[in-house]
This record gives sequence, structure tokens and C-alpha cells, in this order.
Amino acid sequence: MEVPGVHVDGDSAALSPDGSQIAVPCDGRLCVWDTADGALADTWDGGSVVAWSPRGDVVATDGLDGETVRVVLLDAATGQESASFETGKSVIIDDDPGGGLLDLKFSPDGETLAGVGGDGVVRLWSVSDPSDEMELDLEGEQPQAVAFSPDGTSIAVASSDAPVTIRDVESGDEIGVLDAAPQGAVAWSPDGAWIAAASHALDGDAATTIWDSTALTLVTTLHRAGDVLAFSPSRDALALSEKNERDVLTWSWHDDDLQTLSGATDAPRTVLWSPDGSRVYAVSPRDTVLAWDADGGSPTSFEKLA
Repeated sequence: MEVPGVHVDGDSAALSPDGSQIAVPCDGRLCVWDTADGALADTWDGGSVVAWSPRGDVVATDGLDGETVRVVLLDAATGQESASFETGKSVIIDDDPGGGLLDLKFSPDGETLAGVGGDGVVRLWSVSDPSDEMELDLEGEQPQAVAFSPDGTSIAVASSDAPVTIRDVESGDEIGVLDAAPQGAVAWSPDGAWIAAASHALDGDAATTIWDSTALTLVTTLHRAGDVLAFSPSRDALALSEKNERDVLTWSWHDDDLQTLSGATDAPRTVLWSPDGSRVYAVSPRDTVLAWDADGGSPTSFEKLA
């Protein structure tokens, strides 16, 4: 059912590797905008999450077939389905199937997909052979987000009921844990040196943290409750938004510089940096897509849905 004034849904968005397009879930579809002028370029069949392959040729999303959750692969040039495969059951809410996946990410080489299921299972699949599936044996039962290391050998898993764990992608074995309270968001810097995590807690302990990815030691803390996180391509800044807050923050933790990007009328559900680091994007149900110059100023609003 469409809600007046609400243009997009889901907590997900994906930029093409060249930064020319952005795909966002929008009421059972994927809406695709050209980033140069903010024009709506196309709509494709899609679900509640989206990921764009680093190779640029495939877009992944989810779908529901009754109570069965499916991962669907689309041709990025046409939006047509090229493959799909089952991945567990949806959670039943009030006798109706709930949503699909909570998060979906490609590995840096585009050969592996990681999905966070509403059933509390994190799965890894080979893109070329989805029957090659691995389920991670997690401590918590409420995983929320995943992030691959830039070399693709490790994956960080954030859960709302357990600390962030680092897993070996080949074996699924745990190879490290962030010594902190449960976190709801996680991101890995493009150079592999840092891991960012954020607590969704609504008390004084809520914070956004930067960790040394090798030693897994805490480097610094920002006492703001990041809800969604994204590293800049230069890896020296982090974009974040706080739950129920409209502003987007960019934090250069090396010099503790915190910049506020204002102008949104709705709380962002996801944030992204352009591949060249010149822009920051935020997606929210009513604002749709907003884009700021990374240095600040007023945002540019993308075309709304009809």
C-alpha cells in the first residue's frame, strides 16, 4: 500500500561503481536515478535491499515468493532478471510474511554475496554458483548489517544482541571480536585499516567508534549514536546519520572535525559517498535522494516519484 508523501522504502541504496546511477528500493520496485542531474532513469522489479556489483554488471536485490525469501540478480544494463535463488523463510508477523533481507553486500571482487536474513541467519553465496552457500554460526540471534574487508578475506557482522564479530569468508570461522556493546551498524574503510561501528542504544552509552582492523583495538569515539555509516573513498572521514535526526554528519576523526550537512526534512535511512568523494548522498522515505557537496552547502533534491 502506498503512503501519501512516502516515495521510497527500505534501509538500503547502492551506487554504480562509476557513480553515475543510484538504485533505491521504492514500494516493491527499484528506482534508479542518474546522479548527474537527479532525473529518475528507470524502475526495475526489486525488493527491500539492493547491492551493486563492483564489476558494475549486476544488481542484487531480494524478493518474496509466499513465505520464501529469494535473492534476485538483475542485469545492470537492462534491469532484467538474470538469476534468482531461495534463501530461507521470511519471518511471520501477525500471520503474514514479514520482509525479506535486512542487508545485502557484494564482496570487493563481486564473486560473493552476503545477506542478513530476517530469520537471524547471515549467509554467504557464490554469485556464479548460489548452491555454494554457507551459514555463519553467530553468537547473537539478531544480526543487522555486514561489511566485507577490502581484500575480501574477512567480513564483519553487526548484531543488536552481540558484539561485532570478524569472520573468515572461506571458512566462516570467527577470527576476532570488537570489545564493545552490541552494535547495529558496521563499515570497513576502503584501505582496510579501520572498522567503524555504531550502537543503536538510546542512552548515554550510544556512540560511533573507530577501530584498528588489525589489532581490533578502539582508536577513538564519537559520542553520537550513528544509525547508518559510510566511509569516504579517501578513508579519512565517516558519514553518518543518527536515528530520528534529519542532519547528516561527516566526521574526520584524525583531527576530530565534525561537519553537519543540513537541509533534509526527513531522517535519512542510509548514507553513501560518491566514488570520487565529492558528494554525500542520503536517502529517506519523503525526501527520496538528497546530494550534498562533501564540503557542505544546501542539498540537491532528486526527482520525486509520480
